[in-house]
Amino acid sequence: MREELIKEELFGILEEHLAKELTYHSIDHTKDVLNVCKFYIDHYKITDQDATLLRIAAAGHDVGFVETYRDHEEASAKITSKLMRKHDYVEADIKKVSDLIMATKIPQDPNTFLATILCDADLDYLGRDDFEAIGATLKEEWQSYSIFPNLDEIFDTIQIKFLSSHTYHTDFAREYRAPVKLKHLQKLEESEEEKERLAS
Repeated sequence: MREELIKEELFGILEEHLAKELTYHSIDHTKDVLNVCKFYIDHYKITDQDATLLRIAAAGHDVGFVETYRDHEEASAKITSKLMRKHDYVEADIKKVSDLIMATKIPQDPNTFLATILCDADLDYLGRDDFEAIGATLKEEWQSYSIFPNLDEIFDTIQIKFLSSHTYHTDFAREYRAPVKLKHLQKLEESEEEKERLAS
């Protein structure tokens, strides 16, 4: 099956070439996003062809990190498109997958139903109980790549800003992920207020 071959090749690229410093954008993250997409496919009873394209996009959405950290979405779309052409997918389907991958670029702005699913799956953890554990892997990754100076001091502030500005797009995520995300946000805000109080 073409889809399975493409996913195998994408995961093979991730296994072989993904830097160990990518503690957040790891192969585990890609597997998580793919599994969440599979849940949405079942939940919304998505048709076979759309389901196939969504699964391929999920498997390939971060493969561009093997080439670049900045603008990795473009690299991800390019690598995934090349594999789809190799397996004789039509250009219309290749473009759909590329558009899905590009929709995950922050700030997310999905303009199709499939894109809303991939975007929500990509940030599903924001509304889950493993938020803190996964957030720690993001902090570690940013430290490895020197994304922000003084990260220890500002990481919680960055998290607060991101959680405050982020919105889920699907009905499911708005009902079942957004309330948990709000609890994480409130906890971080309370922690920051306590730090400010102790510092004053």
